[in-house]
Amino acid sequence: MDILVRVHSRPYAVRTGRLTDVSVSGGFIVSSVELRELRRLQIALVLPHRFSHATPVISAYVARRHRDGIGVEWCDFAPQAVVELLRSPAARSRDRSPIRAHHDPALMHGT
Repeated sequence: MDILVRVHSRPYAVRTGRLTDVSVSGGFIVSSVELRELRRLQIALVLPHRFSHATPVISAYVARRHRDGIGVEWCDFAPQAVVELLRSPAARSRDRSPIRAHHDPALMHGT
């Protein structure tokens, strides 16, 4: 999976990243953003036009930090936008883009 996201950590502090792993409880965002653990975030999914609704925003917090990005956990288990994303054909194909290759397996969500 490789979805463009906007990470909002406080008013007017917006960074971009790539959501490269996602589950019903969280995900991994490749980004150069420097955030402390437990920091509350709003994550806006910048979805392709084929999705029917406006840009979904998901509340999350930083669970882990890594040199390539951050591991996040959703504040609510299985947010609707994530469930729809996981049901999409793009998620089922499990595109293995090169960017996934440099994640530390210990930081992969759910392990």
